[in-house]
Amino acid sequence: MKVAILGAGGVALGYAAHLAERGHRPVVWSPSGAGTKDLVGLALRLSGILDGDRAVDVAQGVEEAVADAAAVVVALPANGHRAVIDAAVPHLRDGQTVIVSAQLSFSASYCAMRLQERGIAAPVVAWATTALLGRRTGPNAVTIGGLRDMLEMAVLPAAAGVPSLALCKDLFGERFRLVDDVVAIALSNLNPPIHMASALCNLTRIEKAEWWGNYDGITPAVARLIEALDAERLGLAEHCGVMVRSAEEHYRLTFGFAPGLSIAEMAAAVHARRKGPPGPTSLDTRFVTEDVPFGIVPLIELGRWLGMDLPLHAAGARLLSALYGRDLAADNDLLPLVDLAGVLSGIPLGGADCKRPAGPSTP
Repeated sequence: MKVAILGAGGVALGYAAHLAERGHRPVVWSPSGAGTKDLVGLALRLSGILDGDRAVDVAQGVEEAVADAAAVVVALPANGHRAVIDAAVPHLRDGQTVIVSAQLSFSASYCAMRLQERGIAAPVVAWATTALLGRRTGPNAVTIGGLRDMLEMAVLPAAAGVPSLALCKDLFGERFRLVDDVVAIALSNLNPPIHMASALCNLTRIEKAEWWGNYDGITPAVARLIEALDAERLGLAEHCGVMVRSAEEHYRLTFGFAPGLSIAEMAAAVHARRKGPPGPTSLDTRFVTEDVPFGIVPLIELGRWLGMDLPLHAAGARLLSALYGRDLAADNDLLPLVDLAGVLSGIPLGGADCKRPAGPSTP
């Protein structure tokens, strides 16, 4: 099966290697071209759970990438989702399935809206997180840290859920759980609160480009902040009538721990096992530039629609905006284009009024 992968970072190349291993035909497209220039004519060198060399097809344009592809995977940071979706939509056709890995800021809803404008009947799948952990380690090298045991997915339209679930399993194995709607997915992505807490509490290490272990940086105090942010997220999910996993469950299921360990204990065990990956060493890190505008801010705005405050989420976004010297919420180029009232329609909201709240949306 031909699978177009839109993106060329560690996760995207990890997907290409994994799909090739499963007998599919991945084709990688880099929006800038920079991510694939060293792959043309060269094998992709793998380490981690896969090793050796794999040949990867590289597309020179998005039209070439998506042509005749059964599935199209959007696999890049959320601050690139709008541009890539806008580039791909004119070339998509009925029957293709678009997978957004992973959805942030309701980017799957934006993609579905753009397809609907063109009259294209193509299901859009929203994943709560990535199917694997991947990191580029060289111009043509990637380390695949592991495959997630389970992740949630939702499909637009919902009627396409069962065949889309079967497709995802065919591509990436038995690791998916179908949920009802993209609101559940928005509330299931735990990277933004975990990354925001880690970045806030390790910011001088990041700014000074010190080496530090990502999981080693989740000390008991940082874990308490993660748990407090998690309580706000779980409260919002309960108000929306959707079931989502807790941060503790996320760590336990991702890394295969038995119940009973705290987040701090699990993070320490992961660090002892892996001695990595390293934490960010530049302020230009997706922990902040992606996860705050596209992960934290949409939850704050969703809470505002429902009359719920998320004070720690809002405080974290404000603090990092002050530290970065700019309004991080303004970096989100997707949220102003998403019809939140439409996204929320059909969701049991515990009697909440879904009229747009008055006042500014900046956290």
